[in-house]
Amino acid sequence: MARERVTQAEEWQVWAQRYDIDGGIRTFESGLTLKVFLGALFVGLLMMPGSIYLTLVSGQSGAGAAPWVAVILFTELARRSFTTARRQELYMLLGLTGAAVGSGGQYRGFIWYAYFVNTAQAASYEIADKIPFWVVPPKDALAIAERSLLHMDWFWPIAFFLIFKLLGELRYISAGYFLFRLTADMERLPYPMAPIEAQGATALAETTGRVETWRWRVFSVGSMAGLIWGFIYIGVPSLTGVMMSTPIQLLKIPFIDFTNVIEEIAPTGVFALSTDFGAVLTGFVLPFPVIMTELAGAFFTQFILNPRLLYPAEILHQWRPGLDVRGTGLYNGLDFWISFGMGKSFSFALVGMAASIPMVLKFKQVRQEQAGAGRSLQAPPPGRGDFPLWLMAILWLFGMGTFIYIVHTYMVPNFPLVFLLGFAFLYTPVNSYITARTYGILGRDLFEIPYLHETTFILSRYEEIDIWFVPLPDEDYGRGTQSWRVLELTGTTFTSSIAARLLLMPILIVSGIVVWHFIWKVAPIPSAQYPFAQTWWPLYATNESLWKTSLRDGNSQMLQAIRGNYVAAGFTSSLAIYGLLWVAKMPSMWFYGIVGGIGADPGMMLPKVMGAIIGRFYMIKKFGLKRWFMFNPVLAAGFTCGVGLIGMGTVAVALVSKAVIVKPF
Repeated sequence: MARERVTQAEEWQVWAQRYDIDGGIRTFESGLTLKVFLGALFVGLLMMPGSIYLTLVSGQSGAGAAPWVAVILFTELARRSFTTARRQELYMLLGLTGAAVGSGGQYRGFIWYAYFVNTAQAASYEIADKIPFWVVPPKDALAIAERSLLHMDWFWPIAFFLIFKLLGELRYISAGYFLFRLTADMERLPYPMAPIEAQGATALAETTGRVETWRWRVFSVGSMAGLIWGFIYIGVPSLTGVMMSTPIQLLKIPFIDFTNVIEEIAPTGVFALSTDFGAVLTGFVLPFPVIMTELAGAFFTQFILNPRLLYPAEILHQWRPGLDVRGTGLYNGLDFWISFGMGKSFSFALVGMAASIPMVLKFKQVRQEQAGAGRSLQAPPPGRGDFPLWLMAILWLFGMGTFIYIVHTYMVPNFPLVFLLGFAFLYTPVNSYITARTYGILGRDLFEIPYLHETTFILSRYEEIDIWFVPLPDEDYGRGTQSWRVLELTGTTFTSSIAARLLLMPILIVSGIVVWHFIWKVAPIPSAQYPFAQTWWPLYATNESLWKTSLRDGNSQMLQAIRGNYVAAGFTSSLAIYGLLWVAKMPSMWFYGIVGGIGADPGMMLPKVMGAIIGRFYMIKKFGLKRWFMFNPVLAAGFTCGVGLIGMGTVAVALVSKAVIVKPF
């Protein structure tokens, strides 16, 4: 029997339907109440230090835990007070708490450049003295020597950051809303993944009743597993690091490197086993074909392609025995994989564009049928809290125009203005609309133009390093349209969502700087106290130095590493794989898995693969397909909650221990 060919839209919508809820809500209420705001603020600020600390220790932020902690506390208090929690309140609580915890990550750049400006890489590539004043203070500044963010040396970097933060918020709210009205109200696109997000608040609203539901039990199981794993992986190293110069790691963070072990049978191959077994939960959720084909592509690369084809042909010529996974990956990238990866990226973009054509034609016909039926395409549902589209357009133009003025006048006055204007008023609107449509039809981002910044800099013939530090106006507002759809599905008014974001913003701006200041005071970043940063930040510094000096002259290492024939090889081979799968009528997920896995490290994927196998061959058989896909998002949230609580506790101990001053009698 011949296999029936399905489109990407149909394939991914079927996957999304496993998490779907029935119908939507067309009555709207405000989700912003005083108890919701205070609850989000309390939990968010309580867990923000733990989230930042986890990022530096293990590379995983654990920010997904905070919203669930807030919701569980909120629902339990509601049950014991003999009241109910509305789904609008719970969805608002989820969003505000997530924003509060996640906001800490936006200040990472300050600490990163305070480290980078004093690295050997920045000195050897002659970058350290050329980093602009609006990025980081000079390398010999007192603020960097004292590891202090609360110092006047940081005035200009923080001032520019805050101005761009406010203008960015204005642009994202206005443009996101405008595109939502365009795609959801006028074009009636379905947004198939939005019900998954709406399901969390809708389901948890049921737990405020007197009967305990399965969600609380599943969440509790996940939380206990997260607490145990978090104590082993995060707690022990963090607590022993308070008392010892070298922390004890029961499992090496963030990986165990077997690259030297396999070099006899697979020279130039890399294999570093990720020790973050929390990724098992990710394997529960992601599509099984994507995970397994990605693993196959990675094994093929590191055990066949690299050692048997590319190394004997002297394409991978900089490798030498004894290199670890970081050194091997760096040299392999410069020799071949950076160029090949560019070709892969271009193939993803082309496949995404090709896949969008039938979607456009299909939904164009639907719109015509709706218009023929006399349906109003512009009238929003009553009570939703909508705004005039002309007002949103004016706000976006003001935000973008002011942004361009500051960048061109004060940051890079010699950079050609035409490129900034092209990004702001041509590329950004078109790209955002395309992304909004792919989210509306497919539920995810389909493609993006790779290496856009680098191509722009080459075309501009601008050789100064300062342009690499400028936030260019190539923004994508399309991803944010789905959040407006979730607000609609949960019956939450748009005005309450915007008001909540604006109320929370000034508090988060101040608290984020203070938290990073104290964590930086605990120990230098990177150092043994922060294993993930200590492992990866030196490599990041090398890569950043290579990129930022790539256009300084015509003979840089990065430009030499980009070879047109290797880019073409990545592009054509990826398209060939897609063509073979298309002829065989195989799912498009296989393409994204195989091509995504080529060039990757299989060891980093194994925990995720373990989760996929357990879910596919045990959990689904035990609970059934429908029940298991109801369980695993709640289980994953509980696990993240447990790990996040451990991170929060350990950072509290670390901060308190550093605050204690021991004086002799």
